[in-house]
Amino acid sequence: MPAVARGFLFFVLALPGIYLAAQTGTTAQPNEDTVFTISVAPPTTAKDVQVRYFLTDQSGVRWSSTAAAAGSDKVVIHTDTAGKTPKTFNAIAYAPGCQFVTFTAEDLASSTRQGDFQCQKLPTVELRGKVALPAGGQQMQVEAMYVARWAGKFFSVPGLSISPLAVTKATVDSDGSFLMDLPDFTNDPLWSSLSSDATLMFFLTDQATGHRVAGLKAPAALSRGGNLKVAATYPEVAFTVRQNQTAKATKGTQHPQ
Repeated sequence: MPAVARGFLFFVLALPGIYLAAQTGTTAQPNEDTVFTISVAPPTTAKDVQVRYFLTDQSGVRWSSTAAAAGSDKVVIHTDTAGKTPKTFNAIAYAPGCQFVTFTAEDLASSTRQGDFQCQKLPTVELRGKVALPAGGQQMQVEAMYVARWAGKFFSVPGLSISPLAVTKATVDSDGSFLMDLPDFTNDPLWSSLSSDATLMFFLTDQATGHRVAGLKAPAALSRGGNLKVAATYPEVAFTVRQNQTAKATKGTQHPQ
């Protein structure tokens, strides 16, 4: 059965042993261990695409050690675990500002093991926010990350948590206010059937170094677990600083290049 791409990450799945590693500067070349290749249409590059995926073997056991390499126009997912043969492949792919794309190959033996990512731009929605800056907090940015709570449903793994997806950043003014254009995820074709269970996670970052200074918490009326609920419109949001969250939230993740 050929792989199916449904219109609609490099980060770590929140499960031990599953990871994605970006390799840039050379075009990724498939080999005998190649599981799946995602061709990325310009102007988007493979480095822009963030992927989360699962493989299963013949017995239904989920794959526990896989890797991906990004060339200029392809994301090549390959196995680095000897003695295991993958049977199925499922993936979520996202590039900032674009619709989500999902890939499903129910039988890799008969699949072409190939899929395409072509960015379909989403309209944007404005978010006006404000946060109390820490003492001496100059040249700060707010970083927005997408939390795909619906991943468990797509991967058929109840309660699954995958690492969030990078969305965008905005500069914070000296008074703590910021203006951010977010993708309108409610306009994604998958919204009504799958992707509506999602939130946005925010971090305060040092603009000069890119280091995360603190996690931000949205007001209870607009949030779920402190993260801002994804919506078609947003009022002005007064964020507060989360205590001791930054290290926990970023542990084990990698930033896309």
